[in-house]
Amino acid sequence: MIPARGAFYVRHARSQQMKQMMTWLVLVALGACGRATPSAPPTPAQEAPGPAAASASGPGSGSGPGSASGPSTSGATGADSSDSSDENADVVAAPACPPCPCPCDATDTPPSSAAISPSVRDKLTLTRVPFAEVPGWEADRHAQALPAILASCSKLDDVTDDAPMGVDGNGGRARHWRALCKGARAVAAGDDAAARALLERELVPYAAEGREGPEGKMTGYYVQALRGSRRRHGKYQTPIYGRPKDLVVVDLAAFLPDARGRRIWGRFDDKKGAVVPYATRAEIRRGHLRGQGLELLWVDDRVDALFAQIQGSGRVALDDGTEQWIEFAGKNGRSYRGVGKILRELGEPPGTGTMQGIRRYFAAHPDKFDEIADQNQSFVFFALSKKPGAVGSQGVVLTPRRSMAVDRAFVAAGTPIWVETRAPDAKGKVSPWRQLLVAQDTGEGIRGAVRGDIYWGDDEEATQIAGHMGGKGRYWLLLPRRLKVPAPAAAPAPAAPTSPPDTPTPAPPRPRRRR
Repeated sequence: MIPARGAFYVRHARSQQMKQMMTWLVLVALGACGRATPSAPPTPAQEAPGPAAASASGPGSGSGPGSASGPSTSGATGADSSDSSDENADVVAAPACPPCPCPCDATDTPPSSAAISPSVRDKLTLTRVPFAEVPGWEADRHAQALPAILASCSKLDDVTDDAPMGVDGNGGRARHWRALCKGARAVAAGDDAAARALLERELVPYAAEGREGPEGKMTGYYVQALRGSRRRHGKYQTPIYGRPKDLVVVDLAAFLPDARGRRIWGRFDDKKGAVVPYATRAEIRRGHLRGQGLELLWVDDRVDALFAQIQGSGRVALDDGTEQWIEFAGKNGRSYRGVGKILRELGEPPGTGTMQGIRRYFAAHPDKFDEIADQNQSFVFFALSKKPGAVGSQGVVLTPRRSMAVDRAFVAAGTPIWVETRAPDAKGKVSPWRQLLVAQDTGEGIRGAVRGDIYWGDDEEATQIAGHMGGKGRYWLLLPRRLKVPAPAAAPAPAAPTSPPDTPTPAPPRPRRRR
């Protein structure tokens, strides 16, 4: 039996081996995968809600926490000598994910020891480059990105200069961003030249690369439009649930020094004295929450309600002529499975996995909705938003085409990011797309060193673009000039070749005599 206060035993373990084992056991007791071979970095400071600080999970592809990661191992190479002479510059290393001893989700049933196997860990490597090497940089409308930057800057108002930005301070300190924020407030609206000059003066681009290379998956999301009512009647039969009172979230950083923002969701079981998984989507549909008064709204389309959960936000046109925005308030912590992937596994034809394809499928097979949707056990709870617009996990209203969801284990919220990818237009025509965005959100499926989910907005065009988007892309993090990222360690020299067994080593050729 695992003690409920297993963290006490981890803290007082007498050996590193025992500490590693007890760390894993604590996470199993909480219903999570353990992290093997935890290192012993300095105790991480509590994450601050600054322009590079990620907060609780928010919208964006079924919003959820960023994946866990471990000690800082990545770095950058100096490319601009004018930046290397700052005597007071601070050093920060980009993080990497440690191996997980099991391939399960954080809320899966802990596996037997036979099922435990190491997983490939991701790693973020940042290479410093000049702006001249950032593709398409000069062609952007830079002033259009400043409202998103200023939204993140607003989170700096209540923190000290030394407040760490991002998980373990992977975005530096609050003081590193103050000059950018001050300068952004002084730029006149629409002045692209001044905005570009400010960004180039205060920031330095770093090309990002994960273990699989510089390219990663780029997707898009939007605000789901719904039709609803504040009371159940007529066609309004699908509930939008608020957060249950017994839903709890456990910040693993309180238990592990290398948890890197990882959180698990569940409920506290008084009898077991432990946090256990919350009800599944199917159990909620069958009435698990009935009688608790959690129905915020009732909508007329269960497919719209499903997509609102996937996107993490919604805009509801009410039957009384008013409009109500809903925002992410929590989730049941169960494993997320994309509906499109479920349909593909069932043998549905290509194209069914897009948002438009999923809608066509459910329109043709309404009797299969529950059977398909219930295979995605994840369920999102909402709150009635007090302000219009989609609210990201950083706690700011997202800016269409300028905000992006990232894995906060690698990228601190509020970080400007230059993205190069391919994106469709409203008619489905795909073309190169390069633009400056700001990391302001997280998502359930947004995991990895190079992984982004672009917020397109709340109109029909945004719905069409996000619904068709999905492909490879690259990005560059724009970090404060005074923030120094260590250069990557040099690759070890290759070992001298050895001759095969029983094969004599050929004699080196004799030097020719000069005439």
